[in-house]
Amino acid sequence: MKNKLITFLKYSVGLLIAGSLLYYVFKDWDLSDLLERFKQVDYSWVFLSVFLSIISHVIRAYRWNLLLKPLGYKHLTTFRTFLAVMIGYFVNLLAPRAGEITRCGIMKKNDGVNMSVSLGSVVAERIVDLLGLIIIILLGLTLQFDRLSGFMLDFFNSKTAGVDINSSVIQLMIVLGVVIVFVALVLWWMRAKIMRLPIYFKLRSFTIELYDGFSSVLKLENKVGFWSSTVLIWVFYFAMAYVVVFALPTTSHLSLLAGLSILIMGGLGMSAPVQGGFGTYHILVGSVLGLYGVVEKDGYFFATLIHSSQTLSILLFGGLSFIISLRVKKNKIDV
Repeated sequence: MKNKLITFLKYSVGLLIAGSLLYYVFKDWDLSDLLERFKQVDYSWVFLSVFLSIISHVIRAYRWNLLLKPLGYKHLTTFRTFLAVMIGYFVNLLAPRAGEITRCGIMKKNDGVNMSVSLGSVVAERIVDLLGLIIIILLGLTLQFDRLSGFMLDFFNSKTAGVDINSSVIQLMIVLGVVIVFVALVLWWMRAKIMRLPIYFKLRSFTIELYDGFSSVLKLENKVGFWSSTVLIWVFYFAMAYVVVFALPTTSHLSLLAGLSILIMGGLGMSAPVQGGFGTYHILVGSVLGLYGVVEKDGYFFATLIHSSQTLSILLFGGLSFIISLRVKKNKIDV
């Protein structure tokens, strides 16, 4: 009951943050103006963006198979793994990070992939993605340091204005540190008794399997395929965001460097702990376009167009993937 309450509160806070940010973005909008803007969109570019995003998801499924292959799962196909990936994205729209667990569950159900091993491989995958985002940010800062660094500092300073680390916060950190040390000492003192408990062996087994999945990136049989697909994922992420600039008269003049800024801010927005990046994506992407002469309202609409099209595509293809996964033949190969 306690775990359910914590989960409910966590998701409620995420929804509250997303709702507040979306209210901030759209509070001054008139519905007729918004509908008129949608009428001016050249949707051929939006459909191209969705198509490119689907290709990136297929490449992600292929890359995940490369992580699982050295762990003994050589029977996996890109199509079946793609279904799990899309279902994971679908669930992430409802509950942040729950999609990772869900897609591992789908792989366990349909292809017999050990749950903790696949979770470990997802952790490895996320670390690689984080490194990719860091590289993209460094690239963006290298190519347009004054513009982007100034924007990031001004933006995040304005959002944290008035936040002060006072003595009470420092005292709380000290108390937490003391508690952690105390708990660690108690566990060490009771280690002999703990190691005889059945739950200890279950946790130990789970941890070992989790590590096996995590370390799969060090055991790759096809290193070229893995790192090439990682680069391609980011190339398609860039392309799917950039092509949408041509869908609107107000953004059609934007350069490739502006597209790189969109990719960076979009990546940061989608990494935030809110459902589907709602609100965070809109504010970050919409705001950064002001550096390139796009007025705030046009920037927010551009971000809304990308985010809405991608969200709808995930709802569509994620839903279809779930239906298909119910009908695929189960592969009960265990390692």
